[in-house]
Amino acid sequence: MLIAVCEDQKNDRQLLLEYLNTELERLRICAEILSYESGEALLAAAQKLSFQIYFLDIFMVKTNGVDTARALRARGTEAAIVFVTSSRDYFAEGFEVGAVHYLVKPYKKTDVRTALERCIKQVGKAECYIEIMVNREKRKILLSELIWAESNDKVCWLHLKTEDVRSYIHLDELQQLLSDPRFLRCHRSFLINMDLVNRVDKNFFYTIDDAEIPMRQAERARMRENYESYLFEKMRRRD
Repeated sequence: MLIAVCEDQKNDRQLLLEYLNTELERLRICAEILSYESGEALLAAAQKLSFQIYFLDIFMVKTNGVDTARALRARGTEAAIVFVTSSRDYFAEGFEVGAVHYLVKPYKKTDVRTALERCIKQVGKAECYIEIMVNREKRKILLSELIWAESNDKVCWLHLKTEDVRSYIHLDELQQLLSDPRFLRCHRSFLINMDLVNRVDKNFFYTIDDAEIPMRQAERARMRENYESYLFEKMRRRD
């Protein structure tokens, strides 16, 4: 996820960046934030980059936040827009460009949290992650990259789209960290990402990397039901 902050006041810009980084860390969302001091600089950058969220200060020299938002919408962007302002007099303009939220100065960290959560709900493309120890270093693992995991004694292997990584974490602990409906503990030693399953039969799940993942023998019917229910709910949300 790519987030743009456009604020011409240095102290205000730094405070907003600090709050955003804190909240992204709390939500375990992988995102990059780029900051700009003017609407002109932001609009130039937006010609090359695809931002999902914009935080725009309304009162800026030359191109103000409202005109910047209008220019972005004129280009066809459907990104979430949050106006940052010291006045409540621009709510009509916010409605015009479909602003998700207003941050009225002076705002608190909880206000930024509310704005960010509304943006994420609208764009629906947040990349969540977990942090685990790999080779004695803390590493971020995107949930969308994890295909399946297996435990072998005290070692857990995480099979990602691009590589396999080893961590000294128990599978129970990994499951708790993930805490996401797309992941199914289908066996005492295996966990799968149901978004990345190609097919299923009576005994196995077959993942996109051609792995054959067994089901618990005594719960095979329930495992298949869980998978089918997940797919049904996923399709229903799309409708």
